[in-house]
Amino acid sequence: MAIINTMRFVFISVAVLLLGLGAMAQETIPFEPDTSVYAVVDEMPQFNGGDSTLVNYIKEFVHYPATITTPGVYEGKVFVNFIVEKDGTLSNIKVLKGIGEEFDAEAVRAVRDMPAWIPGKKDGEPVRVSFTLPINFKAVAPKQIMSYDELPPEGMPMFPGGLGELLKYITSNIKYPAEARRKGLHGRVFVAFVIETDGSITNARILQGVCESIDQEALRLVNSMPNWIPGLYRGQTVRVEYVLPLNFSLH
Repeated sequence: MAIINTMRFVFISVAVLLLGLGAMAQETIPFEPDTSVYAVVDEMPQFNGGDSTLVNYIKEFVHYPATITTPGVYEGKVFVNFIVEKDGTLSNIKVLKGIGEEFDAEAVRAVRDMPAWIPGKKDGEPVRVSFTLPINFKAVAPKQIMSYDELPPEGMPMFPGGLGELLKYITSNIKYPAEARRKGLHGRVFVAFVIETDGSITNARILQGVCESIDQEALRLVNSMPNWIPGLYRGQTVRVEYVLPLNFSLH
């Protein structure tokens, strides 16, 4: 009888234990999202379009503070730190190392206005990542001539109406020198010139010519152009050197 009672007790205890485990299994374990901020991950966050697009964004949207009346005195890099969130938005934007109140505020504004980034990933999942971006402030001296490739695409100088209107202007106004035509001379002339901050054309010169009469016609054509839309660099109109190829063909 004692053995039977003991077995019954063991059976009841096991049944109670199994019921308890079943109830625990049915309970929902709350999911705790990973809110950690990482410094280095498998896939680091990046500006949408890559580094070159980020460089162009900075060229176009970071402006030298207008309150600085002596450009060149205050120059340098502002280091801005921020968190790239899991959805690519930027938060906790702050200056780690600055060069002055106006510059620091402009750097923070430029970062704050950025579009969403491609978020960083750890083990294949998006995570929050701390990122530090250096933003360089360099003033353009009033007489400095910038090359075409130093400007962002949106800051390029432009003939009024665009490339199509420039081609129309050339076609309508170019005059083939009679002497060169008689001699059968033809080819392409490369003319370099400076587009000033008011859009006017100066310093036109021949980089590569064909003959004297054709070269002179190319210079005449360029010097008679209407004012262009001037180049822009970080909110400033700037002097830009431009090279224009002009084709002289007998056909």
